[in-house]
Amino acid sequence: MKRVLVCLALVLTALTVHGQESGNRIYGNYGYYQQPRRQLQTNSGTLGANSGFAIEASVLTNLNPDAFVVVFGVNAEALASLDSNDKVNAKVAQFIQKVRPLGITDNDIFVDFITQNRVYDFNVSGNEAAEKLTGWETKKTVAIRYRRRDVFEPIVRAAAAIQIFDLIKVDYIVSDFERVRSTLFEEAVRIIKKKEARYAKSLGVNMTPVGLANEKYDVSYPSEAYQRYQAYETGDAYVTNGSRVAQRKSFTFFYDAFDASRFDVVLAPLGIEPAVQFTLYLRMEYKARVLRD
Repeated sequence: MKRVLVCLALVLTALTVHGQESGNRIYGNYGYYQQPRRQLQTNSGTLGANSGFAIEASVLTNLNPDAFVVVFGVNAEALASLDSNDKVNAKVAQFIQKVRPLGITDNDIFVDFITQNRVYDFNVSGNEAAEKLTGWETKKTVAIRYRRRDVFEPIVRAAAAIQIFDLIKVDYIVSDFERVRSTLFEEAVRIIKKKEARYAKSLGVNMTPVGLANEKYDVSYPSEAYQRYQAYETGDAYVTNGSRVAQRKSFTFFYDAFDASRFDVVLAPLGIEPAVQFTLYLRMEYKARVLRD
């Protein structure tokens, strides 16, 4: 299990609404570095094909997850490796005891041993800096599964109460992939057949199926859909023989789902909460001849 080593103090507020969950790994996402986001395949609009013509269908559905898994990072240093491990174990045990009243069972908790490494520092004397071993650091992650959104805030509060601040990520779990894919496929087939009949009726084009040219399923989880946002106005300053010192500008993130207008049909519209977005792109090739009176 990879661990993103970013530690950010969590600001806890007494909110009664269900908040969006992301985690500190957002700082490693494309949105933070403002790089182009991975795009889901949708209709190209090009209906020409080697065999004659093609008909495309793009279907989207937004699903609420069956469960969530939140992952925290826990670390501790000590002079001896055994002591650093014991410190982490003690903190993890405290954390587990605090979340049990929330309906969290042993089957909902997994502790992953990440690393145990030496820690070095320098002794500086005059113009000389000598490196020396100062102890050991143990790092583990604690994954907790929960099924109701309103459990997330109490879990975060329980972690903060024992000085666990490294909230790495929140995974959205959808269990029945087979059912989702089957539903998307049936809808894509319906769309293609509807377009085929429309072309024949409106344009007088009779189409004979040749073969399936493309079947592309994809899924986008909320963790990859958060984009960086920053808004401010600043003036221009020209300094002669001096320096210009800029103020720190705060930024935040927001959930940016894929645009529904890019798809032929959206089976389940997006609500106000982040969702798992499943898509299917289907392309069918045909031979065609123009019907004559």
